[in-house]
Amino acid sequence: MRAVLTLTRREFLLMRRDPAFIVIFFAMPLVVMPLFETTMGLSLQASGFDDASGAEQVVPGQVVLFGFFIGSSVAFAVFREHGWKTWDRLRASAVGPRTLLAGFGLPWIVLHVAYQVTLMVVGALFLGLRLNGGSAPAVLAVMIGYAVCVIPLVLLIAATFRTANQVNGITNLMAMVLGGLGGALVPLDQLPGWAQGIAPATPQYWAMEGHRRVFLEGGGLIDVLVPVAVLVGAGLVLGLLAAVRFRADETKEFFA
Repeated sequence: MRAVLTLTRREFLLMRRDPAFIVIFFAMPLVVMPLFETTMGLSLQASGFDDASGAEQVVPGQVVLFGFFIGSSVAFAVFREHGWKTWDRLRASAVGPRTLLAGFGLPWIVLHVAYQVTLMVVGALFLGLRLNGGSAPAVLAVMIGYAVCVIPLVLLIAATFRTANQVNGITNLMAMVLGGLGGALVPLDQLPGWAQGIAPATPQYWAMEGHRRVFLEGGGLIDVLVPVAVLVGAGLVLGLLAAVRFRADETKEFFA
């Protein structure tokens, strides 16, 4: 655990020294959300939520969509060490492969949750996002569950592919495709039938389902128990697969 915390502090230090990409990922959804709020309001009203303003869909939707993008940065952190030629030094520090994974994953889970919370707060302050009788702890539980699922998934991808370009391509594709299928772009009931049928296979679906139960149905912790359990359970399975697949002695190419 001491080694994990040491690696975690190191990751936070590197983030603080170069925060530009984090600022960019904060800025992008903040531009998109007000552009589509009215459209999403009409979509929700067409789905039977007559009092919806659109913030109930567009804010969680952008949080979930861009949350995957920022979650994919944990793979960049792994490949960065290979590009800097510092990976062998980490291996020589008597830190085991699973400890390395945990040391990279833990700070990004924390950042991922902080990212989601910040965007939700901005949505509440500037777009009128309201709980409508729902529970703030329930929203937080969904956000934690989503982070616990996304970060291990990206670590599994990083453990599987050899080059940074491959990882960048697959994570960008997954962010958009899975986000669309999961209802992050438009309400799920407005997607084609085939898309609705496979949507539950995506983490984004369960995150959006949890947020829908809170913001549109006034749900509490009990109401989001199933979505959160699915996300956390999937994260544990993905984390186990990442630990099994990860090989500290494999060569990764940062710029290839």
